Amino acid sequence: MSFSLQVTTPEEIAVTARAALVTDLANIRWKHEVGGLTLPDGAIVRTDRETRAALTEAVNSLSNGLMQAPIAWKMAAGWTDLSQQDLEAITAAVSAHVQASFAAERTVQEQIEAQDDLTGFDLQTAFTAALNASQ
Repeated sequence: MSFSLQVTTPEEIAVTARAALVTDLANIRWKHEVGGLTLPDGAIVRTDRETRAALTEAVNSLSNGLMQAPIAWKMAAGWTDLSQQDLEAITAAVSAHVQASFAAERTVQEQIEAQDDLTGFDLQTAFTAALNASQ
């Protein structure tokens, strides 16, 4: 009978921990990215990828004369009619929300990569702080 002893170095442990944090961070960003947003007027807008594609399609269709405003749109709270200006403003807000999500993830990933000791590193707190700093 033979035994094999597997030794894990502190460096290997750190690499594994860092990779797990980066994976968890991407999940936090994704949840924020697709979690919706509240506009200044209180309207709640979905920000999932399907809704973002539909918004872009509607803006392009209006801009190219393929559709006429007002556009019937189902918001989180129900139906509304949107002008081209309304639709473009919503699309811009959603785009800014998505970009802020990715920018915060990038900032926190850079923090993770820069630290030698990740003990006690709170991903959610770091993400929220990075998100707030970008707004």
